[in-house]
Amino acid sequence: MSNFSASVAPEDLLPDPQPSQPQGWLLGSAALIPVNLAPSLLLAVVGTVQSYGRYWEQIRRDPLLGLAGLLSAAAVATALLGEDWRLSLPGMFNYWPFLLMLPAFGAALADPESRRRLAQVLVLGSGLMLLLGWGEVLWGWQGHLFLGPLWITGVAGGERPAAAFTSPNLLAIYLVIHLCLAAGLWGVTRSRLTRAGLVAMLGLGSLLLLLTASRSGWGAGGLALLIGLVLRRCWWGIALLAGLGLASLAAALDWPGWRAVVPSLIWSRLADTWDPQAPHFSSTANRLDAWRFALQMVRERPLTGWGWQSFPALYNAQDPPELLGHCHNLYLHLAAEGGIPLLLGYLALWGWILARGWRAWRCSQDGLLLGMVLALTAFFAAGIVDVVILDGRLHLLMTLLLGAVWGSSLDPLRGKQNRVPADPFPSQVSQPMPQ
Repeated sequence: MSNFSASVAPEDLLPDPQPSQPQGWLLGSAALIPVNLAPSLLLAVVGTVQSYGRYWEQIRRDPLLGLAGLLSAAAVATALLGEDWRLSLPGMFNYWPFLLMLPAFGAALADPESRRRLAQVLVLGSGLMLLLGWGEVLWGWQGHLFLGPLWITGVAGGERPAAAFTSPNLLAIYLVIHLCLAAGLWGVTRSRLTRAGLVAMLGLGSLLLLLTASRSGWGAGGLALLIGLVLRRCWWGIALLAGLGLASLAAALDWPGWRAVVPSLIWSRLADTWDPQAPHFSSTANRLDAWRFALQMVRERPLTGWGWQSFPALYNAQDPPELLGHCHNLYLHLAAEGGIPLLLGYLALWGWILARGWRAWRCSQDGLLLGMVLALTAFFAAGIVDVVILDGRLHLLMTLLLGAVWGSSLDPLRGKQNRVPADPFPSQVSQPMPQ
């Protein structure tokens, strides 16, 4: 990364000499994510074409464009070389369109104002998910919502709240991402009324996250909170978080007295982790079977993989049949279906963007940028035990945030006033940028 900074001047990559206003298509796409994927995706596609036309001279100089383009081509090749092209070809659309959108998002979000407006729209839109989720919990909402003949969104109405998603785990990761964004906005907002609204959303969102009973969501949210507390040197918060975690673990292990003070919702879900008799694929023993199966797929076809959507087809064809849509590990899933080279390409792309984002935050100390980087860190950490990227809304949301973090390394204000130092991780920032 440091060689890239030295060889390419920041002004060579900037889309505009002055901060631009947020793109309407991008904000519209972000606003419609909780409502319906189709119009949101359509706006993103139209805006991607527009953004390439406007920023092409700047986009093409960034090495990340080449990596994203190579990965999109690899996603198409995986579909064509798959064991069953009738499954693999439709499954390809879970991947390559988002790879093509990513550079356009990065160029359109290369100034702080655009990133702030994006975060505002996303957090405001999450209010619909909160409403639907709490409607499930408090009033038993279930079914689809229509506006005339058009289907708008739906409510799962299961035992655990899932709002407009098909699984509580999807809602949990969605909430974790928006809690990180809301916390980042709270840190850069001066309006008392806005801060009060953000505090309300943080409280309602955190409690709904707890009620989803999603261990991957709890873990991802706890990790993001821990990193944030460490970076802010909030030692009492770290101690409190550690105490809550240890108490929950003690109750799950049935240490005397702890189950009387820890809510059963928490310790029962944690206890399922090592209970091989736990239903609904809740036990780690069940997930280990899926991971072993995915590893066997990787060993048999390490270079090209078996093709998109091949894991559920092969896993569910076992005798006796199993019912599982993915292997509950994002990285094994990509390796099994797309091959090891494609997995390494994804890891390089995501890691490069996150490294540039962390470096940009160290230079600017921008609280909102920190919230975005923490949201992505939590998302990829959750990938160790889940594959939420297969949901189009979450994949689009992740791509928007990756684009925003990518754009932060092309920040025109920072490029003029605070050039990236030779050391990408300076020990201290003597003159942080004003918020």
